[in-house]
Amino acid sequence: MDAKQILIVDDDAITRYLIQGFLKGQSNYNVQAVESGRHCLDYLEHNDVDLIISDVEMDNIDGLQLSKNLLEKKDTSNIPVILSSIRDRAEIAKQSKCYSNVKKVVQKPYDRNELLSDLKENLDL
Repeated sequence: MDAKQILIVDDDAITRYLIQGFLKGQSNYNVQAVESGRHCLDYLEHNDVDLIISDVEMDNIDGLQLSKNLLEKKDTSNIPVILSSIRDRAEIAKQSKCYSNVKKVVQKPYDRNELLSDLKENLDL
């Protein structure tokens, strides 16, 4: 089975490092990370990904705006997105309801087992 391509989008370097390190320990994932929604969109111009894990609270293009931008482009509209936030998960889920690419909203800090389960569910593993 080919490894799934996952892109982490978070403005916090420590969070990127921790998630990237944890997921790289899983044999069925290739993981890259970028620091902003803008960098995500730039990355996707030259790379394919199977799933995006994005922070909600970021400068310029936040996770909700990023999800909207992804939906508006044919090449990226089918990429599943998992949003993460320290804010109330129900509030973010309500705000993201109109974005069909947002498959899950998770609360920070991440529960590793829940994250792996979400990835498997959304990547059909």
